Amino acid sequence: MVRYRLWQFWQIVTAVPLEPAMRAEVAAVLSAQELALFDRFSRNDQWHSYRVMKMLRDAGHTQPALLVAALLHDVGKTKLSLSIWQRSLIVLVSILLPRQTAVWGRGEAVGWKRPFVVKTQHPTWSAEMAAAAGSLPQAVALMRRHQDPIDPNDASEEAALLRLLQWADDQS
Repeated sequence: MVRYRLWQFWQIVTAVPLEPAMRAEVAAVLSAQELALFDRFSRNDQWHSYRVMKMLRDAGHTQPALLVAALLHDVGKTKLSLSIWQRSLIVLVSILLPRQTAVWGRGEAVGWKRPFVVKTQHPTWSAEMAAAAGSLPQAVALMRRHQDPIDPNDASEEAALLRLLQWADDQS
């Protein structure tokens, strides 16, 4: 876990723009309005979203709503910018105090609670932004729920797609 988090930190610090071929892959999945949302991401967040989509594709998953959700599931984080230190704080406190992190994430994003509010509320914001950009309703639903626990007995298509999205997100 520590090694993975250090790798994530290094990715943030050293991120370069996506290569043109990768950018073309993203553009082939997203509409022009969705691509404008993708362009709001930092370089590191573009890489993360690209890796999530790529992992799903490499595993044979090509469902359009799933790929759009993979690319835009974190776009709500662009609503309020966070420094690298605030992002690091969220990760650390989420590991040490997960319940408290959720409590602090409710309400308005003011003062020291701002990073916790972004962590907690970004799935809803992502879904709202994607819906406004005309994303597929199923993609919007996946974005809205991408951090939610899934009932192990839920055999619906949405639950299956959500499990895939969470699996790829956790690996990337």
